[in-house]
Amino acid sequence: MPHRERYLFLCTNRRPDDHPKGSCAAKGSEELVKALKGALLARGIAGRVRACSSSCLDLCEIGAAVVQEPEHVAYGNVTLGDVNDIADAVAKGEVVERLVVHRGPPPAGRSGA
Repeated sequence: MPHRERYLFLCTNRRPDDHPKGSCAAKGSEELVKALKGALLARGIAGRVRACSSSCLDLCEIGAAVVQEPEHVAYGNVTLGDVNDIADAVAKGEVVERLVVHRGPPPAGRSGA
């Protein structure tokens, strides 16, 4: 398996519609995975950046969730309208600050901003 520079994990967990926590799949994440993979391919960076569907990321309360690594950031309430901004940012090794809802510690050897 080739190692990528960056990974985007998109939660596609689905719970029953009446579940109090909701689920990312019910908030459009399955469509987001397809759109983001297409956006990465269109920019010619699919070999450097991988968009992966994931089961629960334990971020149900923030809408459709995406975790970007190695930046250790979680995006919340992501919509199809955000896909191009995410793809453009990840191509440059950047983060879409307006979508960040959680930020972990920076990777070893990198200072936090």
